[in-house]
Amino acid sequence: MLSFLFPAVCPLCQTELLDKNEKVCKACAKKDIFLHEPTCYSCGKPLDHAEKEYCADCRKRPKNWVRNIGLCTYEEPVKSSLLSIKYHNKREYIQYYLYETERRKGKWLKQIHPDLVIPVPMYWRKQRKRGFNQAELLAKGIAKMIGCPSSHKIIRRVHDTKPLKTMDPGQRKKNLSHAFIGDSEAYRKAGSPKRVLIVDDIYTTGATMQGVSGALSNLGVKEIYGYCIAVGKGFS
Repeated sequence: MLSFLFPAVCPLCQTELLDKNEKVCKACAKKDIFLHEPTCYSCGKPLDHAEKEYCADCRKRPKNWVRNIGLCTYEEPVKSSLLSIKYHNKREYIQYYLYETERRKGKWLKQIHPDLVIPVPMYWRKQRKRGFNQAELLAKGIAKMIGCPSSHKIIRRVHDTKPLKTMDPGQRKKNLSHAFIGDSEAYRKAGSPKRVLIVDDIYTTGATMQGVSGALSNLGVKEIYGYCIAVGKGFS
């Protein structure tokens, strides 16, 4: 088990942790924030019936990756926690999600044996302003966890897209259709990986992952997997 440093406050509700050995406060420890089966084999969204293998969206619009899985449902308190990482520089909260990732999803992540782990990239100007890319921090932690290299150079975001939370699924897809491109030289230097794991903090409509996986396919990647900290509901 990896040894992580934890913030002095609960990463889910920001309440001070009285017991410094706690990962979250006692109230949040009682909350069921994690995804449970059944989930869609393709996108990882919760399903309403165990006999289903794919959600309605993935049956209607097959994705260009093998499988995406998530850790938590994109609801409170996880939603506010992840937004705090992004917009209030609470990078220390990432250690909690890496801890739970290893506990709950580490076996699956190791079993897929990716050649490379990559984060969903941010537009360079936005990342410079924020100072970090939360997906990159997650990807580095997961790569270390499973003993795999990571790279943030293979895929670049070439358009500063509008905030996705303000758009409906169709608008998101259009907004991201040409947002990502692959860097063939960086891909070659990384050993031309054929099996790649994409890491992001949030999965909702899948438009972002679709854009990144499309750019990877254009480079020559044959098998693409995804891992997200939080997955939204819908598409049952």
